[in-house]
Amino acid sequence: MIIALLFSLLVALFWLGRFRRMDKFEKEPERLIYLTFFAGVLSTIPSILLEAPFQMTSSYHPPLIRDLFFLFLWVGIVEETFKFLAVRLTVYRSSEFNEVMDGMIYMVSAAMGFAAAENVGYMLGFGFSVGLLRAILSYLAHLSFSAILGYYMGKAKIEKDGNQLWVGFILAISLHWFYNFFIVAGTFKKSEWFFLLGLLVWVFGLILTFILVKKAQAVSPFRTTHLLPRRLTRPCQACGKMVSSKAWVCHHCGEPLSLEEDEVTLKV
Repeated sequence: MIIALLFSLLVALFWLGRFRRMDKFEKEPERLIYLTFFAGVLSTIPSILLEAPFQMTSSYHPPLIRDLFFLFLWVGIVEETFKFLAVRLTVYRSSEFNEVMDGMIYMVSAAMGFAAAENVGYMLGFGFSVGLLRAILSYLAHLSFSAILGYYMGKAKIEKDGNQLWVGFILAISLHWFYNFFIVAGTFKKSEWFFLLGLLVWVFGLILTFILVKKAQAVSPFRTTHLLPRRLTRPCQACGKMVSSKAWVCHHCGEPLSLEEDEVTLKV
């Protein structure tokens, strides 16, 4: 139990750390990152409760392709919804959630909490070797599905356009659905073609994630300040983050900035 817990947690934190490196322009506070991570862990509880009746039904009879198809549609809906709620009910209204990239960061944090808790269950039920395989395939699948939803979640908040959320949900649920379906169908039917299709969905999800990361970085309101030479920036007295030397208000915390002459003189 302890080994499974430690292994699953370390893998989750590793992938979360790797993804956080893409948040180039304004890092999110550690406390909010780990809040959403823990919320992601808790989100496995209602997910298991809602999935259990369908999982038990399929365990007593050899599953048909049709049954697997609809089972994993339900799984995709349930899991993506509760990972979304892990963010929506915790950090969504925070002033720190102030750019599109933040949606991706917080959703990936919740996803890694979910994946860690899920992986503990798989390792206890099926052995350590299953956990090793899932450390790459399943963790990165959860990461990409949730990052995609997080991108549209961020756009929905920043642009005040709730329709963006529907785009994110459709993409995340569809990818989750078809990935699980093809991988599990390939296991039961011993079909290499199903496995290949599942891997193609997995790769597509990762590629789309990296494309959306680049788009989120490109529209970041903090990009300009980050790219300014250091001599053209100064720290905000309230939050300590770097702002333009000529700014009147901190774009991080909203506090007014003093424009004393000795603070804005540029030194060459």
